[in-house]
Amino acid sequence: MRKTYEKILKEHIHKHLIGKREELRLSQVKMADKLIMDTRSYVNLDHGKSGCSSLTLALYLINFCEDPKEYLDELRDAFEDESKHTA
Repeated sequence: MRKTYEKILKEHIHKHLIGKREELRLSQVKMADKLIMDTRSYVNLDHGKSGCSSLTLALYLINFCEDPKEYLDELRDAFEDESKHTA
C-alpha cells in the first residue's frame, strides 16, 4: 500500500511542478534553485522519474502554493480514492 501512495504523491507533485513552472515561465534551473536542489535532481522530478523529499515538498508548498491546504486537500482526495479502490 505504501508504494501506491508514494506513486500517487510522485504523480501529484510532478503534475503540480510542471504546471507551476509553466505558469511562472521558469526554467528547470530556476525551479531547482527555488527548491534548493541540484538541477539534475529537479529534472528527474520534473520528468516524473523520481519522487521528492519532505524538504522539497515543504519548499514547494511555501514558495509556490498560495493555499497549501488546497494542495494537501487534493492529495488527500487522491489517497482516499485509491483507498476506496483497494478496500
